[in-house]
Amino acid sequence: MSNTAKFSPSTAAAIVIGTGVFTSLGFQLVDIKSGFVILVLWVLGGIIAISGALCYAELGARLPRSGGEYNFLSQIYHPMAGFISGCVSATVGFAAPTALAAVTFGVYLSSVFPQLSPLWLATGLVVVMTLVHATSHRNSGNIQTVFTLAKIVLVIGFSIAALYAVDSYQLIRFTPAPGDIELITSGSFAVALIYVGYAYSGWNAATYLTGELENPAKTLPLVLAVGTGVVMLSYVLLSIGQINGLLRVGFLTDTAD
Repeated sequence: MSNTAKFSPSTAAAIVIGTGVFTSLGFQLVDIKSGFVILVLWVLGGIIAISGALCYAELGARLPRSGGEYNFLSQIYHPMAGFISGCVSATVGFAAPTALAAVTFGVYLSSVFPQLSPLWLATGLVVVMTLVHATSHRNSGNIQTVFTLAKIVLVIGFSIAALYAVDSYQLIRFTPAPGDIELITSGSFAVALIYVGYAYSGWNAATYLTGELENPAKTLPLVLAVGTGVVMLSYVLLSIGQINGLLRVGFLTDTAD
């Protein structure tokens, strides 16, 4: 009896879209105040993520077993390499992003409701999500579907709000302008690319559950490549909306001037 496929491109998108895209733009704009260069950042980060996804898709098709890097390194090099990778993933690779996402949730929600404690909100979120995922595959899949829809709605909503929430309209140019090449080759661009890379992290998560997929050789490449491509498109659209909003409030200088 074959396993039932429990992951889809939308699930992959839900795994990737997280705190990074909602918190990193401010760090990027400290030294880079060009709409074109910001878009180059997100497109370049997406290309790197898709390249990694395609490589992992090939590995997953050849080594169709759950475990991600643990499985790949154990079979390609040595079980000890896989064991070390698994320990790092369990203690840092998963724990740190989970903690950061929970803290971001707590801080953001407490800014709306100051009477709530960010620490207890973050802790409560981790506990609730753990209980949900510990029940059944169906519940895990359903919660991922809900989060996928919620994140897509937020991305689209933020993008539209930035375009239409303010009465005064300002023309924005996202084409190259003088000085953009210097920005792209600067150290600030390289540092900003680190934040972008964090925002794209998670594109490999589907390989940890390859064994749950029906016909991984065909399904896994679709989940990884299409899911990561959807994320890149969402990030670019959201960045356009965020930059538009910042231009309207006077934070950035219009590159069309």
